[in-house]
Amino acid sequence: MSDRRICIQSSYIAPGVLLNLSMEDRKYLFNVMRCSHGDLISVTDGRGKSFKAKIINKATIEIIHEEELFTEDDFSIVLCQGILKGEKMETVIQKATELGVKKIVPFISERCVIRNTTKLERWKKIAKEATEQSGRSIIPEISDVINFSDLIKHIDNGIIFWEKERLPLIQSIHEINHKNSLFLLIGPEGGFSSEEVKQASEKGLKVASLGKRILRAETASIVSVGIVSFLMQNYDIIKK
Repeated sequence: MSDRRICIQSSYIAPGVLLNLSMEDRKYLFNVMRCSHGDLISVTDGRGKSFKAKIINKATIEIIHEEELFTEDDFSIVLCQGILKGEKMETVIQKATELGVKKIVPFISERCVIRNTTKLERWKKIAKEATEQSGRSIIPEISDVINFSDLIKHIDNGIIFWEKERLPLIQSIHEINHKNSLFLLIGPEGGFSSEEVKQASEKGLKVASLGKRILRAETASIVSVGIVSFLMQNYDIIKK
């Protein structure tokens, strides 16, 4: 049986503390995870700490002790995603969380079909659920929606993916700063315009390709995070 894990974003979690469960957390533990009174579970605070806890009753758990959890990378990937239609955005948030991103920044660019959204709380819920499912100790932060032009003003260590670029991704990995957060920019369904790519390049972002084929936006997001995460994890080997 997989580890029974739940994320509780409480301001104070420590051994001996009794925590009240929300209705949502109760449903997850007892209906989804099939837990019972007296069972031991793992609790993460969503900020990097993990604890062993005991279920006292259907409304309360008791924190027993802190435990070590090694599911977080020592580098930080921030996924900047052009807002996608329908459930595509939810899929990207779910999979990016499973792959270890520390933050997700939804943005509006020239070719975005959706120009505004009220789904921020829904996206945060998806990130929390994906954190629990994947055994992470950190729930990725999901920021407010921002315009592309404002986004690139605040990035000094990033890669923007463009289907017309010929520079391979691995070359960009050699050129970025591995000690600072790495921002990955993926466009909406229509991709980035050439002007947006030019603006990003002028701001110092690296322009890279994910290969010879044109990928769907949601596929590009998942693939880019997966590949970059792998390259970062094995950079000491690759750079040789």
